[in-house]
Amino acid sequence: MKVHWTMNTANQKLTLVIDCKNGPLGQNLSADEAENVIQQLEQTVHEAAREAFKQWLLQFESDADVLMVDGQIYRFKMVAEKEILIKFGHITIPRRLYQQDAGGPVHVPLDEAWNMHGQFAASDVRESLLFLAAHLSPGESVACLDKVASFTCSKTTVQNIVDDMGAYLEEHEDELMKSVRIAEELPVSETKCIAVSLDGVNVRLNVPGPKKGRPTERPKDESSMSRETTSCYKNAMVGVVSFYGDVPIETRKNKTPTEKTPKRLAARCVARMPEDRFPTFREKMETEIRSTVKRLPEGVVKILLNDGGTNLWTYADAQPLYDGFEKLVDFHHVLDHVSLGAEGIFGKGTSAGQVWYRKMEGTLLSYDDGAERVIRSLEYYLNCYEYKESSRNLIEGCLTFLRNNVHRMEYKRFRDNGWPIGSGPVEGACKNIVKKRMCQSGQRWGLRGGQAILSLRAMVKSNRWSLFGTTYKHHARLPRLTQIT
Repeated sequence: MKVHWTMNTANQKLTLVIDCKNGPLGQNLSADEAENVIQQLEQTVHEAAREAFKQWLLQFESDADVLMVDGQIYRFKMVAEKEILIKFGHITIPRRLYQQDAGGPVHVPLDEAWNMHGQFAASDVRESLLFLAAHLSPGESVACLDKVASFTCSKTTVQNIVDDMGAYLEEHEDELMKSVRIAEELPVSETKCIAVSLDGVNVRLNVPGPKKGRPTERPKDESSMSRETTSCYKNAMVGVVSFYGDVPIETRKNKTPTEKTPKRLAARCVARMPEDRFPTFREKMETEIRSTVKRLPEGVVKILLNDGGTNLWTYADAQPLYDGFEKLVDFHHVLDHVSLGAEGIFGKGTSAGQVWYRKMEGTLLSYDDGAERVIRSLEYYLNCYEYKESSRNLIEGCLTFLRNNVHRMEYKRFRDNGWPIGSGPVEGACKNIVKKRMCQSGQRWGLRGGQAILSLRAMVKSNRWSLFGTTYKHHARLPRLTQIT
């Protein structure tokens, strides 16, 4: 098969003529023959597209001997070829290079004109590779490209593009995200309340530190012990701002309407790699919250909904940003503690323990003073019966948790108002942003490389990818070129 093509640069038209030198395509119709014909046509069209794009690009090449760039004179030095990856495959472009008389870095007008300075892949290819890298490892990304894309590249190329984006985001993320927030649409007219949730999740770092898990009893030699301490687990932080609408009413046949959790309309996520006291995470999460609150109409309720982590609540209580927020401990996290209390009182897995647990669950949801009632029940059992030390510790631990957080357990009031009582969005974000991508077998992460992946995944899970890609492409400022005549 041979392809003939012509291009009219004035009208931007491309004409393709397919010449089947060996007769008609596909002498017989079969699944194998059909697949073979499709592959031939695909290869032919891609070959034509590569050549057509190359010729289109070269028509914009400068033919000047001298250029003015940012007030500096650059003179033509040489023509150098560059390999570029576009959606249709690899092409090689001859470009004119310019340099100042005193030497130094070269200026390549053709590269600058379409934002390819220092880049190997075109912008749409880079976006595709970044999107893949947000979901898959570099090796998996390349394997995926081999199956479904019209171009391919190496694992190193994928990693380099991710590293470049990570470095760019660390320097320009605030400005970039400001533009994204301005451009995005939020469901403000439907929103009845927003819920802010924060949580941490372990990530294995490629830095020395203590090994996670219980110590082994088997003796280790010194070399084995040193290998075990070359990596460690630390907490990455995830934050979610969730938008909630009305509580949907489900009416089933022969049943009365049943109230459910309010409908979640949208979510915006922030994720940061482990950092001592998390100052960067706090700063970026607070920026996200302030930006959201500014766009909310009057009457929208603001909620801070976390698990029972002491550090998170200590931070929130000291941060004026949350002064106007309703504050609640995640209902399911409370139930985990109540379950331990039931185990301490009645024993693990007993029917009596299950009955008491279900009663306390209903009490928390049905009474304004539900948490106080659960505390009184625990105190009654603790004071009226004798327990072995391990059981008493479970009961006392549950009591301590409830007493410390009783003022953040108004579940009946929240349900009556149609507000959420669970921090499921941030639990899901910890799993979907961090765990699924960064906690696969054998993975160890550097802080910079890991942050690049977290930032990209947060864009995807916040439904911001399209805006992010568009904003990034328009964010770079190109130098103005002036030809000297």
